[in-house]
Formats: sequence, structure tokens, C-alpha cells
Amino acid sequence: AVAADAWSGAGCGLLAGVVTHPRARGRGLGAAVSRFVVDDLVRRYGRAALLVDADNTPAIRAYERAGMRGRLFAAATAVPR
Repeated sequence: AVAADAWSGAGCGLLAGVVTHPRARGRGLGAAVSRFVVDDLVRRYGRAALLVDADNTPAIRAYERAGMRGRLFAAATAVPR
């Protein structure tokens, strides 16, 4: 499993690139690596955030196990004319 600090800026670290090899899933590795990176981001930036699709239940569960909580928001989409 891997995770990265991506596009962090003043006041907020951004967690991204979280992935676990398919054969290693279900062992808590995604949550562990997310927790490790989030702890570092909070130390360096004061807070941390990430973006995840609302229907990505396995990822949301891993982030919750890593101590994060969700806030729903909507993204704009282009509508063809």
C-alpha cells in the first residue's frame, strides 16, 4: 500500500495516491499508510484533507479507520449545450 502528500499548501496537507495491491487488500494496509501520511501532514500543515468519490466505500472505510471523517460536497460538471 502507498499514499502520498500531493498539492499541499499553507494550512492544509492533501493526501492522495492511496492504493493497495489487490492481493494485499483487506489487511488494513491502506488505513495504516493513510494514517501515517495524515499524521505527518497534520504535523506539518495543521490539518489534512483528501478527495474520494462518495461511492468508493472501501476507501471511505479505510480513511475512517485512519481517523478521518467525511464532509460531502458537490463538484460541478459541464453540461453540453
